[in-house]
Amino acid sequence: MKMKAAVMYEPRKPMVVEVVELDPPKAGEVLVKMSATGICHSDLHFFAGDVPTPVPVILGHEGAGVVQDVGAGVSSVKKGDKVVLSFFPSCGVCRFCLGGQPMLCDVGSASPLGTMPDGTRRVHRVQDGSDINNFSMISTFAEYTVAPEFSVIKVDAQAPLEKLCLLGCGFTTGFGSVTNAIHIRPGDTVTCIGCGGVGLSAIQGAALSGASKIIAVDVHESKLALAKKFGATHAVLSRGDVRADVKEIRAITDGLGSDYALELVGGAHMDTTAAIGYRAIRKGGTLCLVGIGATSIKALPIDPLSMVMLNKTVKGVFYGQAQVKGDIPRYYELYKAGKINLDDMVSKEMRLEDINAGFEAVIRGDEVVRQVIRFS
Repeated sequence: MKMKAAVMYEPRKPMVVEVVELDPPKAGEVLVKMSATGICHSDLHFFAGDVPTPVPVILGHEGAGVVQDVGAGVSSVKKGDKVVLSFFPSCGVCRFCLGGQPMLCDVGSASPLGTMPDGTRRVHRVQDGSDINNFSMISTFAEYTVAPEFSVIKVDAQAPLEKLCLLGCGFTTGFGSVTNAIHIRPGDTVTCIGCGGVGLSAIQGAALSGASKIIAVDVHESKLALAKKFGATHAVLSRGDVRADVKEIRAITDGLGSDYALELVGGAHMDTTAAIGYRAIRKGGTLCLVGIGATSIKALPIDPLSMVMLNKTVKGVFYGQAQVKGDIPRYYELYKAGKINLDDMVSKEMRLEDINAGFEAVIRGDEVVRQVIRFS
């Protein structure tokens, strides 16, 4: 079938919105008509070339839509079901899935970049039939997508997909990093470095967990103001001076440092943001690295002597350590109950044709939390 998609032919070059050919779903796959997809900051890492991916490619990994058709053997969803697309697959049968770590699934970790699990591609150029690479096995910057069944999570028929698309990556990553990867006790203190979509989700998780002080750190005053709306109790405007930022965080925490810190930015400046987080935690504290760092960063400024002598913990947290099949429906219940706020995380809605303007806004960084592309 023919559909419109935004194709990236080169990093840092405008994507081309064009008509492409999509194959029907194979066995174990699902055809989804996209309703909405967020422009996640992680897409920017690939768009900017900080993290390489094969081109041409259809990016997008935070989406939701309606099932149009299913391949042989698919049993968890049927035509007409509303679904959220998970950006990282969990096959359900490998050692890591069975061991409670689906975010480390062998299928996702071992599959070649740009393909489906069987090593082939589903999208082709109309002009010459050449392949277009897939992204995260879901490629949501398109009117339709073919995804593995295990990347598709059914949600309630009344679910507003223009909000729930955020559960496919950003919200689940941030909220899960606080509620799954660490276990905040009422009264604990938390520093959240970065107040984009992932950061605001982490702040919501910390607030719901009963943290007494939630310190938001960002370079944009507008995002710090928004962080307070989502539950931050204190704000630190970072000016690139690690020492000054840490001094301010320690002052807020009575000189101790926070129990937990989360680096929620990633990118080319992760060495700086990680340094703030590490130095801001107390003795015996924990730093979680959540953001996706640029491949050019090979080391972080973390002093191993202090790590041992002060009993500090540094841990990587991928996809919020989520059990997506259970967590995404649970997050929807929290949303319905008014305990988490997805509505105000959507800064702007746009058409697929406006995607390049959307990426320019992400690069500027001060105007948006999450832009959502709505499909007619």
